[in-house]
Amino acid sequence: MSELFLQQVGKYAAEAGTKLIAMRKNESVVEVSQDKLKGFLGHLVNDLYTRHLMTITGLDLGQNLQIIYHFSHEQDTIHVKTNVPKAKPMALSIIDIVPGAILYEMEIHDMLGVEFIGNPWKDRKLLLPDVWPTDLPPPLLKTSKADEVRRRLNLEVAKQ
Repeated sequence: MSELFLQQVGKYAAEAGTKLIAMRKNESVVEVSQDKLKGFLGHLVNDLYTRHLMTITGLDLGQNLQIIYHFSHEQDTIHVKTNVPKAKPMALSIIDIVPGAILYEMEIHDMLGVEFIGNPWKDRKLLLPDVWPTDLPPPLLKTSKADEVRRRLNLEVAKQ
């Protein structure tokens, strides 16, 4: 990353109460609390012109779900991490900052159950079938059981 760009990202990270950590050449990570996320991403996108959101990843960490926003800036990559409690999986949508995030947020909603407040499509299914039982956990949660999903969706394979 260019030195000036790194300094600016580091400054905005400090404002968000965190720091920029270099992982390897041309790749850094910032972990931001949910309440500071939109402010930090606003600076990253609008002030530093980091416009390319490559994807958003969701992880089940046990007590929390982690959301990682992967941005590309020239030849560099910045991973912005935030956590939401699994007991109340809600996060603010970033589509007002990065409109293309809408589908990534829908994917994480389907697979991990995170509700993105402000996403107008949050009640639609993207990857799951419309008949997904509301009492089944999302499929990528550690509590989800593949056998139960197959049974409830009538996807049992006949044994011969």
